[in-house]
Amino acid sequence: MKLARMIALVCLSAIAALVLVGPSTAMAESTALCSVEENPCEKENQIKEIKYKANPLTVLTSLMDYVCDSSFSATVSELGEPQTLNVTEMQYTNCNQGCTRTVTELGTFKITRTEAELGEIVGSGFEVFVKCGSTINCTYTFDELKGTIEGASLTGDNGHITFKEAEFVNHSGFLCPKVAKLDALFIASKPVYVSS
Repeated sequence: MKLARMIALVCLSAIAALVLVGPSTAMAESTALCSVEENPCEKENQIKEIKYKANPLTVLTSLMDYVCDSSFSATVSELGEPQTLNVTEMQYTNCNQGCTRTVTELGTFKITRTEAELGEIVGSGFEVFVKCGSTINCTYTFDELKGTIEGASLTGDNGHITFKEAEFVNHSGFLCPKVAKLDALFIASKPVYVSS
């Protein structure tokens, strides 16, 4: 009889602890790109499509640096951790130094909110062919290309994505610079808030 009471008491204590503590702290908070400044972001305010534009961005290499205008458009996944931008179009134009950058494979950006209006963005799956004059013909990939995303209430514009010396991975080519990094500020075409 004492054993049955002891087991019942232990079970009740465990249930009470779960109720008081609430959901597991291991459960990650969702990330949402929101069209208004609210947290959590209501379903009707969650952004479904987005466009960002940078002019210019700088590609830093061990041989030379050059600048280009750039933009990308993406569809935005449902609320998640991380939230995914599935890129539907990416362009590079007006590059100097006789360079061109052509996107040969589109990828995704994954966004993880780290605090109010701020998050980490990671690009993967992209492939870009780079030609500079008659000497450089190289293909680079975004393999965990890391940057930050800030919402409109922090930036004073529509919100932006920043890459600071984010490193490209050399995939193939001839006379390719050993180091190629990206410095860029992409500004959203409409207000974006980093919410949950």
